[in-house]
This record gives sequence, structure tokens and C-alpha cells, in this order.
Amino acid sequence: MTFRDRVLKSLATFQPVLEIPGIMVGGSQVPNLLQPDAASTLVVSQDIDLVVPVAAHAQVRTALARVSGYEPSAAEPSVWLPQDSERLEISFIGRDPDLRETADSYVLDDSKLPLLVFGLLNFLREGAVVEAGGVRVPLPRPAGLLMEKLLTERSGLKGERDLLVALGLLMTGNESDVAEFEELFERLPNDARTMVIANLSVLSLMQPLPDMPDPRRGRALVEALIDRLRS
Repeated sequence: MTFRDRVLKSLATFQPVLEIPGIMVGGSQVPNLLQPDAASTLVVSQDIDLVVPVAAHAQVRTALARVSGYEPSAAEPSVWLPQDSERLEISFIGRDPDLRETADSYVLDDSKLPLLVFGLLNFLREGAVVEAGGVRVPLPRPAGLLMEKLLTERSGLKGERDLLVALGLLMTGNESDVAEFEELFERLPNDARTMVIANLSVLSLMQPLPDMPDPRRGRALVEALIDRLRS
């Protein structure tokens, strides 16, 4: 089974959740799904993020009763683990428009589906619905996810993977996505702008990682974006 097939099989299992308004796939699988026919070759990740508006939490809980072949992790119940190796982990994360600061976060405590809710996810806006392998997958607009990844404070391998997601979004995006990102950038405070430029600069210098796509393929796109933001 190819990685693409594993992604789509996992998402097909959670189709009852994906049908709820406001639910989006976020994180590392988005650039993979934006490739033609959801080719899934840009970022290698063994999980799928589902972004849940806190207002839809009760609906998601109800829909999970129609999901089989998965069970919540005992250590981290917001992560649902597959019962076979042909599917990927599903991680639920929360988005709350009432969080005014991007650095804000809180835990939505619940016995069945607790959520970590992050202010940075408010950059995400509903975008295209991709259809592949008989699955309808709602995605966020690339510009907002790109901003979220460039402002997420992570170090080490997780930080490098976030930057590769950003690169994948640039490689699958178009001029309107870049223009929208530029508008978001212009509204940021100075310290956040500095962080975005710094992370793009790190991305422009990254060398290949084991079992990950080569970041040198999109280096020119990153450098062009840096020049555009600085001008």
C-alpha cells in the first residue's frame, strides 16, 4: 500500500467527522493532498491533524460513534490510533476564534475527546475540498496554514518538519496564495514578522533529511518570498 493510499484510507474512516461544517485537515498532510490526485509525496508524516472548531466539538463526539478501526490513545486521548498498519494516527486539535492572541492556548477537557486549543490556528480559513479516492477532504487556505507553520515555535526535528510543510505549501500554491500570505504578514506585529523571516531563512538553508523530500527543490521559491516580504 502506498503512502497516498494510507492517507486516503485513514481519512475515509473519518468521513463522518469530515462532513461536519468547519472541520479541516491541517498540518503536514495538506501539501500532500494539494498535489494532483493527492499524490502525497511532499511531506512524510505518520499522522493526520483534524482541526476542530470548539463550537463543533459536540458534533464531532457524536460522529466518532460511527468511526471504527480506531481507538483513543490511553496516554493522549486527543490522538486516535489505528488498529492496523494501513492507516495513520489521527490527531484532533482545537480552534477557537475567541482566542485573541496567537500565543494563547488552553485544554478543552472532555472524557471522550479532549482538545488542545491553539490561538495560532485562527490563521486557518476554510479552503478547497479535495476529492481523491472517493474521499472528500476539506482543507484550509494555504496562506493561513503557511503562516501558522512559520510562527509555530518548535525546535529540532519537529521544527524542521514544520518548515518542510511550509515549503510544500509554497510548492503547491500559486500567486494568489502568496499574495494572501503577504497581506497576513503585513498585519503582523514586528516581532512576528521577524520570526517569519528568520524561519524562512532557515528553510532556505536546510539540507535534506533522512526519509524526507529534498528541501533544495523549492529553495528558489523560499528565497523569492523572503525578498518579496523584505521589500
